[in-house]
Amino acid sequence: MYFEISKDLNLPQKEVFIFLRDKDKYMQKEGSPVLVLEQISEGPVGIGTRYREVVQMLPFYRGEILSIITRYEPYEYLEEDFSGAGMKGHLAYQFIDNNGTTELIQRESIFFAFPLNLLNPIIKRIFGQKILERLEEIKVELE
Repeated sequence: MYFEISKDLNLPQKEVFIFLRDKDKYMQKEGSPVLVLEQISEGPVGIGTRYREVVQMLPFYRGEILSIITRYEPYEYLEEDFSGAGMKGHLAYQFIDNNGTTELIQRESIFFAFPLNLLNPIIKRIFGQKILERLEEIKVELE
């Protein structure tokens, strides 16, 4: 399944990029499905940086997701491939400067393994809503 969603943020492109680049440095909001988020590779963030997440996907389903940064162009693009918890995918952020504000575009492809793939229509609706909520949370937190 594929998602593409954008959000305008009243912040400079650099600030929005740094916030998402340093995703493991911020506390998760109460009720977040992300229980653990940590950088597991050494050094500064760049291509090849690896992360580990423990997520509570559904009330009865907890899993681990490993990700790796695949595109890192400061202030313009940040992309990663991820796999685990019965899924794999690609997450891409594009940061567009609009005279001091930023248009943040999130593109995400997610593929679920059997038997979760049988629930694709339901999962797509839930994930689409969660992505919209997350972008709104980012907007509120940064502004």
